[in-house]
Amino acid sequence: MQKSKTEALIQKYLSHQLNEQEFKELKQWIEEDASHREVFVKLLSLRHVNNQLNLLQQFDKEASWEAIQKRCKQPHSIRYRVAIYSSAAAIAVIIGIASILYLRHQESSSLITENNITKTEKYNIVPSSRATLVLADQSEIKLYSNHQEINGSHINNGEIIYPQENSKEADQPVLDTILLQNQLKVPRGSEYSIVLSDGTKVKLNADSHLDFPVQFTNIREVTLQGEAFFDVIHDPQRPFIVKANDHVVYVLGTTFNVTAYPGEDVSITLVSGKIKVTSPTGEYTMTPNEHYSSQTSQISQVDPELYTSWTTGAMEFDAMPLPDLLARLSRCYNVDLKLASKELENMKFTGIIFRNKPLSFALEILHRVSDVKFEKDGETILVKKQ
Repeated sequence: MQKSKTEALIQKYLSHQLNEQEFKELKQWIEEDASHREVFVKLLSLRHVNNQLNLLQQFDKEASWEAIQKRCKQPHSIRYRVAIYSSAAAIAVIIGIASILYLRHQESSSLITENNITKTEKYNIVPSSRATLVLADQSEIKLYSNHQEINGSHINNGEIIYPQENSKEADQPVLDTILLQNQLKVPRGSEYSIVLSDGTKVKLNADSHLDFPVQFTNIREVTLQGEAFFDVIHDPQRPFIVKANDHVVYVLGTTFNVTAYPGEDVSITLVSGKIKVTSPTGEYTMTPNEHYSSQTSQISQVDPELYTSWTTGAMEFDAMPLPDLLARLSRCYNVDLKLASKELENMKFTGIIFRNKPLSFALEILHRVSDVKFEKDGETILVKKQ
């Protein structure tokens, strides 16, 4: 295949525009030489478009790999070796995902067995837009995708919009005390968005809660359990405060992601602006493209898309341990995925899973790229070594 055509195919792949014939051509190029595979897997793991386009000029076998090593500043790291563990796992993830994306239902799945009977049809489920609004008196209102209006709040396409501070509704006194403090609960297998009274937008991931006031006063403060992406309206007179487990994030106006599930490490990724984080181990100031983890209590430079891709319908992972990946899938699809063998805990994966695809597709990817199989045990899916 000519170099220019290969570059065009890879660019189309990165923007999810390949048709079936083009996918077959790209797959053939990937499989014909090991250096092609290494180039391709690194392009996906880097993910940032500018980095990818700069690397596209380097497709001569040894030269291409040397360029990528120099760019990544980590030649043949342990993490990379683990990422391609088990039949070149990271590369196979890419090929497996592409097959699912472009070949759709042409291949049948036989992954989950129960008494030797295929059960994958039960797992053709995709994440939805559902949530529950809990009022101050603990009464609950189910929120669905259809158009609604609740106590002056408008609901449309998986988003609830509260009366804005500069609107006529907000100027009217709030007489009903049950409206003063609300909670938005997003169950497993769902996502939901909210526009707070100051215009701040919050997108909640699966199995997450957000406590917030119907109208802010001189303090803008919310409490998060789970994961959410914040796009905060700038207001220098009223800093925006996010409480998450034993961490507090102070914001003036910025975009950032917070992950704070019970029993898990707190993770904060800044996309734009500036934030201050206080934690039991100290105080940290973050600038764009920085990531904080409570596991290490350190700030590091990252590609924010690895932590925010869920907001655009994808689930990106780079050398992610299998237990962490299964936890994400369990929340995303509202299922229980558990490891049946400790020897699988050290497996790591690099790739993308698109959230509008059924669970069976995600499991098919894991099956293709590694020596794992799936077995149904009641309502739990056990992940075992083949």
